[in-house]
Amino acid sequence: MSPGPAFVVSVRNSMTYSRSIGAFTALGLSFGVAAHVIFVLAGISIIIAQSVFLFSIIKYIGAAYLFYIGFKAILSSKKVNKNSDIHHRKGQDSIHLMSKRKAVLNGFLTNLLNPKAVIFFTAVYMQFIDPSTPMFMQIAYGSTSIIIEFLWFLGVAVVLTNQTVKSKFMNIIHFIERACGGLMIGLGIKLALTK
Repeated sequence: MSPGPAFVVSVRNSMTYSRSIGAFTALGLSFGVAAHVIFVLAGISIIIAQSVFLFSIIKYIGAAYLFYIGFKAILSSKKVNKNSDIHHRKGQDSIHLMSKRKAVLNGFLTNLLNPKAVIFFTAVYMQFIDPSTPMFMQIAYGSTSIIIEFLWFLGVAVVLTNQTVKSKFMNIIHFIERACGGLMIGLGIKLALTK
């Protein structure tokens, strides 16, 4: 729930595109968490967390991805705003500038390429899981994280695409798009400088 790349991409996709795109972004974010859960349960995250080289590779790929979607958001904001206004006047809930598949991929890569998630999930799961923990309990812990991620970001999408809320933001959607793009770039810089 804390602001970070996942929250920013969820807000951007929900506000700029539609509830449906926000929901598919939430699904992608939960798939990213699922990947981290699998990494932790398989022991891969411990190797990554203790290897400066592997951590650095993930860190720089993640930062590059945040730069990419941040610059893309800043450069496309006028075009998206124009289309958003047209569809808003027609009373339509969504614009189709991002496919559902792309929204899932966008969410998935945002969480997957966040090396801080590797550290976070490793630290949290090591408190509850050891070699003697039954597999069904490991699956239960992992499933809880995945379900919470999906429900939280689905909730964000539902709230932000409520007609009353969205209508108040339609005139400034290009500023929201640019702000989210700037935040992504800032988070990319912060990530790239992480030691």
